[in-house]
Amino acid sequence: MRKTKAQDSKPKKTLAVMIPPEHEPLLTEVHEAVKAMGRRTTGQAFDLGYQFARAKAVLPEKMFGRWMSTVCGYTPRQGRNYVAIHVHLQENRARLEGSAVSPTVMFVLASATPEKIEEVVTSIESGQRLTVGQVKALIKTDQEERVETKAAVGGVVGLRRAAEAKMKDEVAFFLLLGKRILKAVEVAADLIVSGKHVSKKALADKIEADCYKAAALLRSVIYPKQVDVEQTSDRLGDDNLPAGWVSVPGLFIRLGDAPRWPGKEEFPAWVTDTVLPTLRFVVLGDALPVTETAVPGTPAEAGEHESRLALESVPPLDLTEAENLHHACDDAPSSDSDVHAGDAVPVLPKTRAKTAGAVPV
Repeated sequence: MRKTKAQDSKPKKTLAVMIPPEHEPLLTEVHEAVKAMGRRTTGQAFDLGYQFARAKAVLPEKMFGRWMSTVCGYTPRQGRNYVAIHVHLQENRARLEGSAVSPTVMFVLASATPEKIEEVVTSIESGQRLTVGQVKALIKTDQEERVETKAAVGGVVGLRRAAEAKMKDEVAFFLLLGKRILKAVEVAADLIVSGKHVSKKALADKIEADCYKAAALLRSVIYPKQVDVEQTSDRLGDDNLPAGWVSVPGLFIRLGDAPRWPGKEEFPAWVTDTVLPTLRFVVLGDALPVTETAVPGTPAEAGEHESRLALESVPPLDLTEAENLHHACDDAPSSDSDVHAGDAVPVLPKTRAKTAGAVPV
């Protein structure tokens, strides 16, 4: 005879909900408000999220889940979903209510980035009735899309994907470097404007390596690589650059080689009138105060063409922020080696980085 397990006559114990006495009035009020709500419309989903958020703020995480299931009759996951609607979609509440978006769609939408939320809400307002699956597809992050596109794809489509991925990564890294450079230069420019001395060495220690990398990345992004085609111009495609960008690569090359910065007399004006406006143009999109058209074949452009920057020879970064730019006399006297504004852009010696103990990036 087959043995069967004896059924447990005792009912399973329900985990106790321990509510601190000082929070009982608030939780009772929340519970009553939840019970009074009827059909789950778009507006009521926001109201429900607000009430659950009040309870979540005073209860520990595990206790909040028990309270949700035991007292309110919702699963912990449902409770957190409604809280997410209240927290992440509040700015778009009127637009979502106007389109009568269902709570299940909003559960998914609440996990998206602000940019994706705006994209989906705009699509809904245009008359599209999006399902949960369609919203999930629309709010995929760049990382998720990148994982999906790793499958081997050949032909023009695969080539374009590879080129776009390279461009996207290089532009992102260039902007990261640009923000760090701009931050340091803004500090230096503020000191100069206030009449204080700015150490060239201190500023160089903060931005030189970043500028060297940024120059190589910028050239990779905006200049086409000439292969099996005789290079008949020293301008490397400047004719195709948008207005304002012609002088940018040369400036980054110069910033990446501190010994070629202007001398002491010209240095402050160079930082405030040339370097800072150009960096704000590149990083923030601010308008340049003066737009100058480069003259073909100038020494600066020829020097830029001769400079062959290699990322593998970039010295390691020192990103410490403790060093103060305001030192009294730590600059060496200006010498003939200083290059003033308008001089030819120099060639950055590759051996210089190597002798400094550079490591590959």
